[in-house]
Amino acid sequence: MAIIKEAVIPLGRPLFIPKEGNLTKEDLIIESSGDYLLMERPDHFIVKNDECCRSIQVIIKTAD
Repeated sequence: MAIIKEAVIPLGRPLFIPKEGNLTKEDLIIESSGDYLLMERPDHFIVKNDECCRSIQVIIKTAD
């Protein structure tokens, strides 16, 4: 597992992750301190904080 990104996402804000190679949504492992939404676009992924009233810490990894 390789860590792609480690970040704090403020309330209601998105985090953009560029696609590298042939990554899909199923290839990502996300560890989070709260609720989030994961969306896939043609050239990037979007991780959005879905908590009602706080920031969340996320660590995004790739599955081997």
